[in-house]
Amino acid sequence: MTEKRKQPERRAVDRATLQEWKTRYNFLLQHLHESVFVVRSRDGMILEANATALQTYQYSLQEFCEMFVDDLLDPSRADEQPLAGGEDTYSARVVRAVHRKKNSEIFPVEMVYQQKAPAMDRVLLLVRDLSAPKSAVPDLNGYADNLSSLFNAITESFFLTDRHGTVIAANETFAKRMRVSLDKILGASLYDLLPADVAVQRRQQVENVIQNGRRERFEDVRNRRHIDQVIHPVLDPAGEVARLAFFGADITQRREMEKELEALAFDDHLTGLYNRRGFFTLSKRELNRADRFEKNLLLFFADLDDLKSINDQFGHEEGDRALIAAARILVQTFRSSDIVSRIGGDEFAILAVDADEDVVEALLRRLYKLINYFNARKGQKFKLSISIGHASYDRSQSLSLDDLLSDADRAMYHMKRVKKRRE
Repeated sequence: MTEKRKQPERRAVDRATLQEWKTRYNFLLQHLHESVFVVRSRDGMILEANATALQTYQYSLQEFCEMFVDDLLDPSRADEQPLAGGEDTYSARVVRAVHRKKNSEIFPVEMVYQQKAPAMDRVLLLVRDLSAPKSAVPDLNGYADNLSSLFNAITESFFLTDRHGTVIAANETFAKRMRVSLDKILGASLYDLLPADVAVQRRQQVENVIQNGRRERFEDVRNRRHIDQVIHPVLDPAGEVARLAFFGADITQRREMEKELEALAFDDHLTGLYNRRGFFTLSKRELNRADRFEKNLLLFFADLDDLKSINDQFGHEEGDRALIAAARILVQTFRSSDIVSRIGGDEFAILAVDADEDVVEALLRRLYKLINYFNARKGQKFKLSISIGHASYDRSQSLSLDDLLSDADRAMYHMKRVKKRRE
């Protein structure tokens, strides 16, 4: 039920996050000074264009949406490289061409495009006008400032390096995550900014991207934050990797949520012990470990006696208290490394790791001492009684976890019968 209640909350967070990204994307798209097109990758059809493209090419958005990227090329230039039908790749590619405006004016351009994701069939195309007069150069300083502001407004880290790892550009988010001022990052070697072991790993990842021309994704943990990192290759006109763009999204909140969900999946909500699923998942790992390292194991099966009578006589709230008390006693009896779980209504299972028959007697003495101490306290409405049995894991017999549990269950019921005869 807890998981179902959390699903609408997660969906609401996902919708809010998606809307936030749409807002950022639209802001960036409409405020860049380059012409930006969103293009269908399989045929080059224009799906969207920003305000700069409308002004530069003098077409309306409706006219653009009826065109293909190849329609922008000057038809008299037979040696131009069309975008449509290009290689399906994550790599950014830089192409120079000559474009024609609606009024037939031609001008040289530099196109940078990159496949966003295989499932989306979209290409983001940036077109820079190379015919801008030199007198316009002072305005580029303002443009650079605006672009820098946009980069710094993004909460994800971004930086750009050359093939040798020298940082060419970076945003404030990256500087904060590195805990180094931005002026000390620009021009520095990425590998000098990282711990030695991480630098070796990052060099290999960069080399992989340079060699195969495809992005590489990995998770980095820095200053207790989980960062989803992607290295994108940026290609020159010859198709060689000239730059490497690094993007990093903070996924710490997602990882913490995953841990919470895992805890919900493995924990018994009443006692705080592992539940049946948690017991079987963790115990199977310990059995494999025992086989690999030749370790001994003991499996205990415990039953809270007369829980039905407690419920009937004092109510289910007292029955819950009895279960909680039994759980606490079992936790105090066994070690923190042992797997203590509630696998049914009044049934508990404990896997004692690296333990053999020599410790059984001491464990049982501790258990009964704790039960007697609990029952001796004043004001108790019920007497706590636990029946317990155990089985040893014999590697030579290749017993399964179910086999061990059945053996311990039989031993527990034998003890229960003995206790009844004594009464």
